[in-house]
Amino acid sequence: MNCDDIRALLAARADGELGAADSLRMETHLATCAGCTDVATRHDTVVRALRQGLRAPALYRKAPAGLSERVLHAVQAEARVKPGTRPESTPAPARSPRRADSFWQCLAGWFTTPTRGLGLGLGAGALAAVALGVGVLVGQPDTVALTAHDITASHVRALLGARETDVLSSDRHTVKPWFNGRIDYAPPVTDLAARGFPLIGGRLDYIDGRPVAVLVYRSAQHPVDLYVRPETGSDAEPTQRTERGYQLMYWRSAGMGYWAITDASADVVQAFARAVRGG
Repeated sequence: MNCDDIRALLAARADGELGAADSLRMETHLATCAGCTDVATRHDTVVRALRQGLRAPALYRKAPAGLSERVLHAVQAEARVKPGTRPESTPAPARSPRRADSFWQCLAGWFTTPTRGLGLGLGAGALAAVALGVGVLVGQPDTVALTAHDITASHVRALLGARETDVLSSDRHTVKPWFNGRIDYAPPVTDLAARGFPLIGGRLDYIDGRPVAVLVYRSAQHPVDLYVRPETGSDAEPTQRTERGYQLMYWRSAGMGYWAITDASADVVQAFARAVRGG
């Protein structure tokens, strides 16, 4: 890859959408090209700031009571009106199970056909904005899903970029002090070799707009990364999810949030979480 190729793929890299081969070629190029590294760093900073801004609670509002029912009734009424006519006043029909795709197809026809409904003729772009607005009004963003996406991308970049660790040591008394002065908290570091998860080292990464401690373990030949950061809120039991083939486990304890991720099977990440939690 040359510099033009690298810069054209920065957006896909930031979204974690590059294939393994392209990711490896990009990281190899960035390791030797200061100019592209500077551009990539500034690009990543802007993307992270944008993601963080889009998660601001001020951007979201709770939907008015009964909004979904009113929209559904309007679409159902419109579906019974012949083309070229306007719906008369009809009582709202009883609710019945509907497929989600049918609902949005009806809604699309309602807004985009000039002879129907409101007669707005909004077009696809405006319809997308309407759909986004409805989605925003319905509830808060799924911040856990967004964080899972960022952590998966971070984990993949670390593996493909040959920067799995910043400090390489199996001694927790070496790894834990390494973070002093680099972040504003002290991550708990546990020796889990007796549980089948030897400590390899640690590194710093950047998640949700701030530096995060990452502890690197192994399970046989599989890396297991543990992202640790301060989080407010009560303790939360582990929950598991899959992101692009990787197994993740998230829990909160004693003011810290924990994200474990591996390419091994689900039972491995479950056993790892139990080991970290002392179970």
